[in-house]
Amino acid sequence: MDIVASFSYLKKQLPISADNGQLSITMSYDEFMTVVKLLLRGVTVDEAWYLERYPDVADAVKAGVFKSARSHFIESGYFEDRWPAEPCVDESWYLENNEDVAEGVKSGTIKDALSHFVEHGYQEGRAPTPY
Repeated sequence: MDIVASFSYLKKQLPISADNGQLSITMSYDEFMTVVKLLLRGVTVDEAWYLERYPDVADAVKAGVFKSARSHFIESGYFEDRWPAEPCVDESWYLENNEDVAEGVKSGTIKDALSHFVEHGYQEGRAPTPY
């Protein structure tokens, strides 16, 4: 079971300061990357799917460069915009909440919700399913 780092632990990793009663965080890029990697430990990586989808990673794991698909995803893959598992999109919810995509599907300029999410939606910060 993958578990996200506790909020208490994350707060200890962050340079939190107070200014006029307002909490703020200022950190270096390296500190930010450390926090992101801590959160990525909570992401489920489908090892078999990932290694099949990304043969270069399978080769790197075989060569001992990475321990596993999961370690690759946490250390590099996420930052290379690789997927940890096959994306799952709630088609009806996605179209209801993204009118522009629904219009594109109706007009035929967009194949479907999944292809839009994979090709554009993820990079645009769109959610594939309700929270």
